[in-house]
Amino acid sequence: MNIVSRCVRCFVIAIVAVCGPGLGAQAPAVDSPLAVIGYFTETGAKSGLFTVKNLVATGAAARLTELDYAFGRVANDQCQVADSERALKHSYSAEESVDGKADADGPNQLRGTFHQLQELKRLYPKLRVLISFGGWGASSGFPSAARPDNLHDFVRSCVHTFIEGYFAPGIRASGIFDGIDIDWEYPVGGGVAPGSPEDKKNFTAMAAEFRRQLNAVRPGLLLTAALPAEPELYEHFELREISQYFDDLAIMAYDLHWDTEPITNLHSALFHDPADPSKPPYRDYYGDFAVRGFLAAGVPKEKIIFGVPFYGKGWAGVKDENHGLYQAASGPAKVPSAYRVLKALPSAADRQFYSATATCSVWNKGNFWSYDCPDAVRAKMAYIRRQQLGGVMFWELSQDTPDGELLGILSGSQ
Repeated sequence: MNIVSRCVRCFVIAIVAVCGPGLGAQAPAVDSPLAVIGYFTETGAKSGLFTVKNLVATGAAARLTELDYAFGRVANDQCQVADSERALKHSYSAEESVDGKADADGPNQLRGTFHQLQELKRLYPKLRVLISFGGWGASSGFPSAARPDNLHDFVRSCVHTFIEGYFAPGIRASGIFDGIDIDWEYPVGGGVAPGSPEDKKNFTAMAAEFRRQLNAVRPGLLLTAALPAEPELYEHFELREISQYFDDLAIMAYDLHWDTEPITNLHSALFHDPADPSKPPYRDYYGDFAVRGFLAAGVPKEKIIFGVPFYGKGWAGVKDENHGLYQAASGPAKVPSAYRVLKALPSAADRQFYSATATCSVWNKGNFWSYDCPDAVRAKMAYIRRQQLGGVMFWELSQDTPDGELLGILSGSQ
């Protein structure tokens, strides 16, 4: 986001803080003072569960300010198209396409998801589309790519391929992606792939190099990152230094407790629950603690994006005491945890909204899930406005209900 648009957004946020949240809710999502950022997965598109056309059909495209495509791949110190068959070559029929036209045949013709994104942007020119790299279990390429001897060429490959649009030999289409989102999970340690102490400095240098090369192509291209909410993980980032290079830093305020833990817990609490039996450092795993940590580290509040989940964590073998919360479990629940699935559970299920922690749970037939229901999402949006943060991010679009209930709340349209 360029300096002018950033300042305009900050000014409007200040007005909303004084006059109340209703002012912002009256405007279309694209003109909202708050960023509304949603992840779109190639996996969802490939399965047919949520395609680019669904962004139009559900009204999601009109509610978002930014769409993050997940994921590109970092491998061999280069940025790559992760699934070139689906992203570049797959032929969408007229019925499946955003513009109602079948993809053209022939060599060197852009098809696939990237072409659908191209058509989406023609319908919604204010929607910013970013390519995201990394994610849980797919960040192993970053430590090598970010080393000083690889850094320039690594960043150049990302910008050349995705910003300038050289997707494959003979296939070029610039302007589809308006920037780059970094989801390295995690530098130094804490993720699936091993890290090293050098990652901390290398991440800062990587941010500076991305900013430099993006500005050289065109001022206004976005650079964002998704960062952890756990303090021992975000301490592996030089938060003050990197915030000068990133337009937004999104806090992933979810997955704070996992269904592999023997005792059920809240995976996306906003505030601390004094009844939480967790020991340090786990007792500090809640969203507000992370926000205060980022602010204390020197991150401007308008650059902080608060992350919410459209899914839950589920445990099996849980007795219905205390609504299943803080109870022994036999292992992860087998039922999928997307919000659309949890909402479809029987009316007899034990559903709870915890106003003190701003999150929810549901117990049904021995299974317990911690998730964010509509009341929780409303509470978190009120918190974002009170704190005058930059906006909200969520993972991910296919996990909402077909009518986009949670996204409607985030965008102020419900």
